[in-house]
Amino acid sequence: MLGFLNYTRSITSVRLMVDYGTEQGVAAGDLLAGSRISPAMLMNPNTEITAGQELQVIRNLVNRFEDVEAVARDIGQRYHCSAYGLWGYGLMCSPTVGDALQLALRFLPLTYAFTVISHHEKNNMGILVFGEPDLEPSIKQFVLARDMAAAIVLMRELAGDKFEFSEGPCNTFEFPLEQLNRKLPQANPVTAALCEQQCCALIDQRRSYAGIQTVVTHYLQNAGARIPTLPITARHFHMSERTLKRHLQAEGVSFRQLLEDVRKNRAKRLLRQGGMSISEIASNLGFSDASTFSQAFKRWTGTAPSYWVRT
Repeated sequence: MLGFLNYTRSITSVRLMVDYGTEQGVAAGDLLAGSRISPAMLMNPNTEITAGQELQVIRNLVNRFEDVEAVARDIGQRYHCSAYGLWGYGLMCSPTVGDALQLALRFLPLTYAFTVISHHEKNNMGILVFGEPDLEPSIKQFVLARDMAAAIVLMRELAGDKFEFSEGPCNTFEFPLEQLNRKLPQANPVTAALCEQQCCALIDQRRSYAGIQTVVTHYLQNAGARIPTLPITARHFHMSERTLKRHLQAEGVSFRQLLEDVRKNRAKRLLRQGGMSISEIASNLGFSDASTFSQAFKRWTGTAPSYWVRT
């Protein structure tokens, strides 16, 4: 998560949160404390900040309210398409809801989300999954609730107020797949293509600053219940497996190294939390069985998984 905190984003999200806080009687200076963001920066639409700076504002906000989830949902409802600039405009100009969803997920790092959002289909239903970020509990609760509320706002702005969905288990939304075929009223294929090109350029610029290693690690850490494989990760970033490997190699790492680090850290966390058997943890981490996981864990730490359960 540390590298991802240097990934840049627009100031708009912070401005929305500060506006909410001041409406509730919290001074803007208190909300910006420690973030290295000045009130003047809030008023400049060209200001870019890091994810870490926004996270500090979130931390300040969370410390001021008791009902974190309710506050997060209220704030999430302020994230309209217009709040996302080029990315949001591209969604509105897409031909259908499905096209907008594809563009949204492809360029997700251009948003303010701290969760990794993925989509899959099952039994004629579309399912959006919001991966839990590796953050302290209250901050994790806030960003999950905010990102999910913001996603509802976007889907209803695009598909209309009659967009049907239901909240499922494990931070998911489900909706009938047929709704993805709805045509959007502001569809413009030429403008949509232009937005896509500009989003490509912008995301390449931000990745070059943070490094592909950073964004891949963040994706692996937060992509959902199961850690993605190389093919799934490459598809997420709209690259071939060979291209992704080459970019990582240029930064002196391999996908396998990143995957092992993420697996090791998640394994330690799950073992310490309790509530899951070693077989369940092995499956969660993508191992074929508990024995293979135990061998890998002993190689990583020098101890058996059972030792970490006891500590």
